Amino acid sequence: MLPLAKSFAGYALVCLCLVLCSCTFPVRTGYDRSIGGYKPAPSEPASTARAESDTKTGSSTAKTLSREPSNKVTSAGATKQAATAKMAQENAPRQASSSSLEQLAKSWIGTPYVYGGSSKSGTDCSGYVMQLYKAHYGISLPHNAGQMYNDSRGNSVSRGSLQEGDLVFFGSFWKIDHVGIYLKGDRFTHASSSKGVIISPMNDNYWRPKYQGARRFR
Repeated sequence: MLPLAKSFAGYALVCLCLVLCSCTFPVRTGYDRSIGGYKPAPSEPASTARAESDTKTGSSTAKTLSREPSNKVTSAGATKQAATAKMAQENAPRQASSSSLEQLAKSWIGTPYVYGGSSKSGTDCSGYVMQLYKAHYGISLPHNAGQMYNDSRGNSVSRGSLQEGDLVFFGSFWKIDHVGIYLKGDRFTHASSSKGVIISPMNDNYWRPKYQGARRFR
């Protein structure tokens, strides 16, 4: 009876070992006599590998998309800055350049007034206008303000239509006693009896009420 009990206990111990081994060690494939060894473990399912690949691709695409808005914002900012700089440049004040007539007139500035004169050593108003018109336009005018005003070659010009080079006349209803040449910016150059050759605004308090009209010879 005792030997039988020992056999049963030994059998139970062997079974227990087998159970423990099956729980501890990884499952092995069965022995294949045709190849003389164990069959290889099954490879990872293709569906699982494809899922991992799609996950990586999606992650890469998400990173690319996350960077694109930043590039677009930077590009838009640069375009806006360029447009602002261009607008500022277009709106910047431009300095008007002097015309050749005004430059010629300025070369006479400071010439003293001399009645009957017509040179840079001394000139009166009509002598000054006569010399500038001859030098700049090649037109000969009489050395007299009243005769210039009545010269048939000149066309009457309204106050609001004055252009550079028009002759402007001053005096009274009965007599024209002063002449100058209109410049851009509503100014005129002339030989003043008190200051010599100067450039004055047409709205000068002294000359404005004496204005009598204008003539255009060009």
